[in-house]
Amino acid sequence: MKQINVRALMQGTLVFIALYCIHLLILPWLSKAFAKGDAESIVFGVHQFLGLATCMASGYVAATVSGKNGFFYGLGVGALGTLLSALAAALWSVTMDAPFPELARLPFWMMVNGFLAAFAGLLATYSDDAAD
Repeated sequence: MKQINVRALMQGTLVFIALYCIHLLILPWLSKAFAKGDAESIVFGVHQFLGLATCMASGYVAATVSGKNGFFYGLGVGALGTLLSALAAALWSVTMDAPFPELARLPFWMMVNGFLAAFAGLLATYSDDAAD
């Protein structure tokens, strides 16, 4: 049985959470800055890019820290980061009397974000192998 590198999972998940928090802070500011006309497409594009960057960077970091099994660590970090952010959103809604987030799509987003991070993990593992 293989040992799981907890440090790689923790660091990748912390990167996911940090980038996701930055994402949440930037989006309302962008929405106000580009509130006129067709600028909604700019906000949507930036929103999608930040989400992609969050998944890819966290998977890359986890795979780089582990040094091997990039797909496994990327998948774990993407799914775990998505789950933790959804749980944080649910907790926030309960404590702040905000609208409760729709969690019916959570398994879908865990899979999508997990595979995006896993792809980045594969890239990290492949780039390490190619450098050797």
